[in-house]
Amino acid sequence: MKHIVRVFVFNVFGLWFASQLLPTLILSDGWQALFQAGFALSMLMLIVKPLLKILFIPINLITFGLLSWFINVIVIYLLTIFVPTVVVREWTFPGISYFGFVIPSVRVSYMLALIVSSLLVTFITNLLHSLSEE
Repeated sequence: MKHIVRVFVFNVFGLWFASQLLPTLILSDGWQALFQAGFALSMLMLIVKPLLKILFIPINLITFGLLSWFINVIVIYLLTIFVPTVVVREWTFPGISYFGFVIPSVRVSYMLALIVSSLLVTFITNLLHSLSEE
């Protein structure tokens, strides 16, 4: 039971923090929607993710596990389908010029925004899990 509550809290915090850092991940309608999205993400991570891992075993064996991040992208995509208050959208990075270093503007497509959002949420939740282990 503690594991399920921990997964829920970490997913809620991961979604919130990622939505604060990334302009591509949008959580609307306040805290209730955030908790609803965290619950849905927790259920997807606990039920759907293991099934997808089993389904993608051949691909993971061929790529030596390099495409295992794709499972998290699928889970975040399913989250955007099941919870309409979570939106991943395209974005245009305006570019930066800092002491002669220039990073030009870049258009971030929907798929790249989905990948970056899922990687950040996964990184945050994995970091919190590793910090909370006893």
